[in-house]
Amino acid sequence: MDSEVLRQKLEQLTGKRTGIKQLGRQHSASLFGIGTEEQEQPVFHEGHLWVPLYENEGRITAIWLELDGLTPLEVQLVNYAARNFAIALKATGLKEEGELEARQLSGWLNAQLEQEKNDAEIPDEITLKGRLVGEMIPFLLVSENVHNPQVTYRSLMKLLRSYFENEILLIPLQEKEWLILARKELLTGGDDKDDEEESAEDLLAQTCMGLHELIASEWVGVFHLAVAPAIIPVKGLTGSVALLRETIILGRVFQVGDYIHLPWELHMERLVNSIPDDRRRQLLGQIGDYTSVLADKEMLLTLETFFEMDCNVSETAKKLYIHRNTLLYRLDKIKQETGADVRSFGDAAIVKLAMLLYKVTKRK
Repeated sequence: MDSEVLRQKLEQLTGKRTGIKQLGRQHSASLFGIGTEEQEQPVFHEGHLWVPLYENEGRITAIWLELDGLTPLEVQLVNYAARNFAIALKATGLKEEGELEARQLSGWLNAQLEQEKNDAEIPDEITLKGRLVGEMIPFLLVSENVHNPQVTYRSLMKLLRSYFENEILLIPLQEKEWLILARKELLTGGDDKDDEEESAEDLLAQTCMGLHELIASEWVGVFHLAVAPAIIPVKGLTGSVALLRETIILGRVFQVGDYIHLPWELHMERLVNSIPDDRRRQLLGQIGDYTSVLADKEMLLTLETFFEMDCNVSETAKKLYIHRNTLLYRLDKIKQETGADVRSFGDAAIVKLAMLLYKVTKRK
């Protein structure tokens, strides 16, 4: 049981307002005392019960509960339950500053997404709400490892701080899934003039690539990373997380071998994935038989690269490290086997659609 579950249970049990709050050094010292046995004990203060959860560099994170209207026995029971949880939490070694607050937001986010409330606004009782101001860039990191003990909240936060060199927020969502929030100005250094020639999407892609390289160099395993445009988290966080989750799902299906997935590059894939299974198979049959080409790994890679390079023959040949004439030979072979000349826009669009339909139906 984490701190957010405890908070909800105490609220349900008593019908009173509860919350999780990180206290500053001075407030922590005056309320609990630092470096003394008193620090580990719940405190009654101004009509509230304060239960210390953990201390980090003089700051204490605590759960508070309104006591007005509770009987002495109820207060005693609540005090006992909260105190036992604090002892259990201390035994887990959870010491990273901000982790409890992050897990509180995580619990709320997962609940909203499970109910498909993608436009929900973060409520006031979420402790981190006060830090979710201004525009922020959301990243979603997903690990394919069954279990990697090296990747902990503390170790990942340390790595992120070294990369962004400033304040970031790390929210553990599902198992092996982390939401990262960075200030928008961190991507440009606060000077938009230096980046006039680069689009916002280019900057996001470059930042995502650098972050993935750092993570992949630090830990063994496969990691997928997606990034979305800047949002105002208080109102746009749930929708953005839903988009990022969908982006990684689509990337795993349509971009096999790639580990950085960008939502603005997956519009057609999103459309194809939304078509019902039976209709997809029907469409694939109506378009024509491209199996001989799409089932050939070399030809499939050629087509994928050709479309990635905007159907530019010279750039595609460079990307594939083959001679231009070799590429032309492959394109002619595709035309002979399918009747489609992918150097023509109309045929290229049809073949692209067939390729996406083939990928998703083959997965099924």
